[in-house]
Amino acid sequence: MTGQCRRMTTSTPARPPARTRSTKVAAVENDTRDCIVRAALGLFAKHGIDGVSLRQIVSAAGQSNPSAVHYHFQSKEGLISAVIDHVNDQLNPLQQQSLALIHAAQARGGLTVREVVKLAALPFVNLYAASYDGRMAIRFLSRLTWQRDVLGQERLFSQAWSFWRDVVLILHPLIPQKSVETLMFQGILTGCTLLHGLADMSLLGRQSAFGLENFLEDRSAEMFECFCDYMAGGLSGPTLQEFATAA
Repeated sequence: MTGQCRRMTTSTPARPPARTRSTKVAAVENDTRDCIVRAALGLFAKHGIDGVSLRQIVSAAGQSNPSAVHYHFQSKEGLISAVIDHVNDQLNPLQQQSLALIHAAQARGGLTVREVVKLAALPFVNLYAASYDGRMAIRFLSRLTWQRDVLGQERLFSQAWSFWRDVVLILHPLIPQKSVETLMFQGILTGCTLLHGLADMSLLGRQSAFGLENFLEDRSAEMFECFCDYMAGGLSGPTLQEFATAA
């Protein structure tokens, strides 16, 4: 990270024209801000929001000014919001693309629960697979689901999680025996399971007790299909009342 970021300096170069100078200053500040956000994302993903100090973030971003976070974000809360915005900027286009594919399949007719589940999971899977930054984004979101942070969780549900509300409303006509409330709860569980599964994916590579150590590397596509089977089966499975009636 350090090698990719420009360090803030107190030296005074020869003064260029005002417009050129202001443009260069803005570019340096944007670069510094981006470096801090990316450094914070990685540290929050690995250690949690409460497990990282501002000094550690500044150091990881390759900045020498200890007040860099306050200068660019005013506070740690401001930085958390910027990190969530950074994650959403990556995730939202993928989610919108997925919703468009779901709506197109819906318009053609014959849309299934499994198809919705698979298309809804793809934005998160593709983000995870795209880059180191994407993997850190998924790990960060996974932490927000269980490591309590009021601001972080509020932003998670108001923005990143709004996608699952849309998915549930599409699912409901396909599973009319379940209420929207029930499906919303199960949709949240589905999203959490997806995030935790991706965030802990490396566990498969280290775990030999179940014979799954080669599943991730050699058969990742098959593994994703197995996940879709699992989630779709849970969402479309019979309710307790249906079990009782059948008995």
